Amino acid sequence: MTQRSKFGALAQAVKDQAATASRGLPAAGADVERAAGRSDSRTPNAVGLHKPAVALGALAEGLRERVTRLEAELAQAAGRNTDLERALGQARSAATKAGDAVDEFVFLDPSQIRDELPRDRLPGAFSGDEFEDLLADIRENGQNDAITVRRSENGLSFEVAAGRRRLEACRRLDRPVLARVRGLDDPAMLRVQFSENERREDISALERARWFAAVRAKLALPSKDVAAQFGLDPSTLSLYLRLARFPDEIVGRLREPRRLSVLRARRVMEALEADAQALRRIVDAIDAHARAAEGRGTTPDPEEQVEVLVRAAEGRAGDRPGIRAALPERRHVVHRGRRVGTLTRNGGQWVFRFATSVGEDVVQALADRIGDLVEEVERASQRPS
Repeated sequence: MTQRSKFGALAQAVKDQAATASRGLPAAGADVERAAGRSDSRTPNAVGLHKPAVALGALAEGLRERVTRLEAELAQAAGRNTDLERALGQARSAATKAGDAVDEFVFLDPSQIRDELPRDRLPGAFSGDEFEDLLADIRENGQNDAITVRRSENGLSFEVAAGRRRLEACRRLDRPVLARVRGLDDPAMLRVQFSENERREDISALERARWFAAVRAKLALPSKDVAAQFGLDPSTLSLYLRLARFPDEIVGRLREPRRLSVLRARRVMEALEADAQALRRIVDAIDAHARAAEGRGTTPDPEEQVEVLVRAAEGRAGDRPGIRAALPERRHVVHRGRRVGTLTRNGGQWVFRFATSVGEDVVQALADRIGDLVEEVERASQRPS
């Protein structure tokens, strides 16, 4: 049976089940099980084998089925229903993006999804301005990208491979999460997780380091074999495994640990390994910086925290004369207590991402003024002091 015909049979089984239930007759669960198939989702070729909502206790709804259901509800609605129209538009968009793999996509109850893989996020990844932006975006616009899961061995729950922040956002919003169900064995789950992390702009040196250390422990393989699995030079993996020992006493004090680059983290680790007093010196310096900020009625600047950390690690009490402080790689732009967006350095470019609360009219108006602002700044810089 082809993939398409298999899911056609499955969809028909769902319809038959619903019709049977509405007549008060016994459920045709066995027919649904036969339509869905009994293949083990651990085999790499078992792609997209998910059971319909009736076979999962109404915990899942296929993406294709959701589009059909919303179309029917909208057709029966009296007058215009903006919420239904928005939900249908989001579902259709997701179905279009899924393409031929649409039958692998379902909406799942987040409570049925477990996270068994090595951690690839620091604790602060599920709080702060950026996570709040993600919550607001999903609340207003729906979930644009599906998470990736596989079925658990018991067949009654799922395990996430990629998309932990989207999963957590949907959990907090108390809404189903769009997921692609794939047949993945353990190594494939790790490869999917690694692949998504490679596409993340915000992954930090410490997150990557701790993940590699956990993966090596999970696979119980020599470092050179782990490096080969993920296409890394063994020396690079060795550096990450070294950074995985970065002290929690420091990480817990940083507002944004992701600001700590690989090179800076390595400099700090070298100081920690060479000087037994370095850890206490660093902790004291970060705490003193925090107290100074509190005395000014502000919170510690994340980039300044990293500068303080590195200086303390290397035994430098203050800035070196004649050395200009490095520009922060990320800066939040706030106006009258409201965050407008985030300026981020991405390679050789600066990228500005507007907060979802900023309307399109404001964005377009600012874009129209950029040219005049550039000219104004350049003219000011040329004036004699």
